[in-house]
Amino acid sequence: MKRFMLWAISLLISIEVYAQNTSVKQYIDSFKDVAMKEMIDFKIPASITLAQGLLESGSGNSRLAKEGNNHFGIKCKKEWTGCTILEDDDALQECFRCYSNPRESYYDHSKFLRENRRYGPLFTLSINDYKAWANGLLTAGYATNPKYAELLVSTIERNKLMLFDSMVLNGYIPFNAKLEPNIQIVDNQVPSSMAKKLESPDQFAKEHNSSEKKILKYNDLPENTIIEPGEVLYLKPKKKKASVPTHLVQMGETMWLISQKYAVKLNSLYRKNLMDEGTEPKPGVVLQLQDKASIRPDTGRLIDKAQKTHIVLMGETLYAISKKYGVSVEDLKSANQLSTDQISRGQELIVPDSQQNYLLYEVKSGDTLFGISRKFGKKVEEIKNWNQMVNDGLQLGQKLKIYP
Repeated sequence: MKRFMLWAISLLISIEVYAQNTSVKQYIDSFKDVAMKEMIDFKIPASITLAQGLLESGSGNSRLAKEGNNHFGIKCKKEWTGCTILEDDDALQECFRCYSNPRESYYDHSKFLRENRRYGPLFTLSINDYKAWANGLLTAGYATNPKYAELLVSTIERNKLMLFDSMVLNGYIPFNAKLEPNIQIVDNQVPSSMAKKLESPDQFAKEHNSSEKKILKYNDLPENTIIEPGEVLYLKPKKKKASVPTHLVQMGETMWLISQKYAVKLNSLYRKNLMDEGTEPKPGVVLQLQDKASIRPDTGRLIDKAQKTHIVLMGETLYAISKKYGVSVEDLKSANQLSTDQISRGQELIVPDSQQNYLLYEVKSGDTLFGISRKFGKKVEEIKNWNQMVNDGLQLGQKLKIYP
């Protein structure tokens, strides 16, 4: 076994020689362990999964992969109730699934193959016969390109992806480092368990002789949640008050994480602190965990009740929310004082007036007003009027309003 592992490690290094370019190398390095984990959990060759991810995401460079974390081009279908992203495919602006991170995409892809009867014959094949799997996918109608199997096989062989199949079959276990819990629980005598792998609430519930409905309810989680490795979840209802009186909010903590830390119901935590559900306290704020607060803590901003707001669900992206309300991502970021595209589950976002129906274009190196006008099919003078420009000069990073 040790001899094999040394050989495997040396071949892992040699993969960089075979990869076609830096993007391919980076993609393989980023997702090889994820693909091997899927091989262990779903009995799909890691080489096949990686090759599909490489081909279908353009080595992670496609818009679906970058903006929606969708690496396999899985469309919404009627059963999908999570976030979505629109992209031209067989028809214009088709609905595709989006995810909060790429690992969820890999998990959903494996689940899609495993649970679809069309692909049942694949799981009768030898797990280390990647050629049979490639042909089986084409026969089952996974892709319309008649050369899809050839593309998979050539991608696998060119990048030596079959090595990862051999590593799993010889006992290699990815992510085998000690898993740390996402929170340190302050004892409130409520039984809990830490998730050991990426899974659905239903799978987690079955492992603990419970039901998905109960797990979601006990942990204040929405439907379509994917449980992350290391996430601590409760197996019985949380309580109305904690075992300690207060909590000092740290950077990055949310009300949901705090409610999990102390095993306190999320709605109770909001009520005790006179806060609107969905708002978040600023770091340094002291929250009440037992008694009712006398004043509302600082949430960093006041929300006008006349304004439209949106509570972020698990897996939602700013792009998906912008499409839902017909506003631009830049307008969402501006309205909520966001410096990045990162948002978290349970966060409340102000949705700006959709009558501001324009997009913001960021000026890049080499851009000219004439070039931008051609790009969007507008007149130079229109763009200048919309942005109150007195001349044709542009600055790198300048944001220009472009109306439809």
